[in-house]
Amino acid sequence: MVLYSIPGINFYGGSAGGTSIGPNLSGPAVFVDNTFDYDDSVMINKGRHAIALGGNFKRYQMNHLNEPWVYGGTFTWETIESFLTNNPRNTTQLLGFTIPGSQMADVYRGWRQSYGAAYLQDDFKARSNLTLNLGLRWEGIRSPREVNGKLAVLNNIYSDKEFNLLTRNDPLFHTTDAFKGFSPRVGLAWTPFSDQKTVFRSGFGMFKEMPLAYIWQLALQAPPYAERFTVIRPALKFPFPFANPNLVASAGEPLIMPLEVKIPYTLQWTFSVERQVGQSLVFKANYVGTRGVNLFAIYNPNQKPTIIQNGRQFTPPNAQVPNPNFTSYRYVAPICDQIYNALQLVVEKRLRAGLAFNASYTWSRNIDDGGGAGIKGAEQISGAASFAVYNGQDFSSDRGLSSLHVELNFILAYTYEFPYGSGRHWGKQSSGPLRYLLADWSLNGSDTIRSGLPVNIQMTPRQSGCMAQSCNERPDLRPGGNNNPVLDHWTPERYFDPSNFVVQPMGYFGNVGRNTLIRPGQVNLNLSFIKDNHLGEGKNLEFRAELFNFLNHPNFGAPGNNVFSHADGTLDPNVGRITTTSTTMRQIQLGLKLIF
Repeated sequence: MVLYSIPGINFYGGSAGGTSIGPNLSGPAVFVDNTFDYDDSVMINKGRHAIALGGNFKRYQMNHLNEPWVYGGTFTWETIESFLTNNPRNTTQLLGFTIPGSQMADVYRGWRQSYGAAYLQDDFKARSNLTLNLGLRWEGIRSPREVNGKLAVLNNIYSDKEFNLLTRNDPLFHTTDAFKGFSPRVGLAWTPFSDQKTVFRSGFGMFKEMPLAYIWQLALQAPPYAERFTVIRPALKFPFPFANPNLVASAGEPLIMPLEVKIPYTLQWTFSVERQVGQSLVFKANYVGTRGVNLFAIYNPNQKPTIIQNGRQFTPPNAQVPNPNFTSYRYVAPICDQIYNALQLVVEKRLRAGLAFNASYTWSRNIDDGGGAGIKGAEQISGAASFAVYNGQDFSSDRGLSSLHVELNFILAYTYEFPYGSGRHWGKQSSGPLRYLLADWSLNGSDTIRSGLPVNIQMTPRQSGCMAQSCNERPDLRPGGNNNPVLDHWTPERYFDPSNFVVQPMGYFGNVGRNTLIRPGQVNLNLSFIKDNHLGEGKNLEFRAELFNFLNHPNFGAPGNNVFSHADGTLDPNVGRITTTSTTMRQIQLGLKLIF
């Protein structure tokens, strides 16, 4: 598939609020992907054993030409008058005209990689009330190769002057544990009482996160096959000439990978108690834990060396970077860990007397040290900023709440069939207008109430000596200050008190932890009314009235988290201000569906 685009035309401002003509999609792009997949499995039932074994082999061929920074572009005019006089306010990302600092030299890649797995599992009925699940899984993967050898690496990140070119047979990286080790799985289910209404369940498993597609895209950004350019762009009129502007190669911040890559994996465990009450009600209490190991994160190993001064890490003013051939680079490495623990309480009512619901409450804590990108995908790793480790010489300084941490989460889903209509308590034989107005109604709901996600307190001045393009510089906490200073009676104009923070002295890393501020939570209640109109012969005309956020509750987004705009302590004008919402306003949707 090949995608191209033409420029879009935008009219900005005016009473109509602006309008657009034509697309401005990215392109050109070519995707030719092949996956050869072979699976086989065998089931053996013998006595008290139910044995499953099998294997899987995959061969990946991914042929991509995908330049994410070449777009169809846009012309933007302030008014109709400026359009008629051919005076656009600005032009962006036009075909043949690159954006400053973002053009790649060669973006076609033909990736090849192989993956294999085998497993064995035995569900063993040890006793009539005890079942054991015992399993073992093996996985192996080859490092990706590029068919034309368009790859380059740094053999020594601290001394190499330039990237070393690879041939078509050279792997992008080596994995010392790619074909080693097994992933065990253990579980049990025990029903201790004769009424068989109480069940204890427990399990443990190891799950590998094989480095697949997201790694391939990262390798696009290593010189010399990916270069950044400074664009000298002339003023343009419409129509525009199809000609390249002047391109001047500039020193960039390459995204590189280590030569030795450890395989990320997670350890998962759970313990639960389940009790049935009556014929339709079930109570569950679960403890769930997860630990992530060797998760990918981005940091700058070419950071100036630090010393300990006044009990804190300090960057001397005369310090030099380890590799003077580069200012900085984004290094993607499996350096981070993650731990998640949660208590889950669940009440489930199966459909009876027209009512069914599932209510769950989760109290959890999710901690990591800046990782998580290893299982999130290239779109997040290549973003760099959100996963960049603050201090590349002290990963522990980034250990804090995960960006996905939600401490409290309550979810309720329910359905209620009104007791009038076909097969219900009343009105089984109703007919005429009464039937079409009152019969066969049901109410459904989906409600979520949860606490807010963490926000990382940052500032603009680079006091620590960070030289990377993406620095999540953090300030100091004022003595006696609160690192989560949310106001008791906050407003969208002032969510937290920035006076709890101060600019640290030059050369020091800020002592405010990562992700200490908690943004507003979310209350989202959704309703739907459904009426069935039976038309005979298996036909049904379903009417739906759906109300999303039916209370029209405002769910605010994240506050401005950049505290200081200058080293003298000048506050950023948007600090603590909330200008977005995380959900839409109340929306009502009506629909008819004919089922036959």
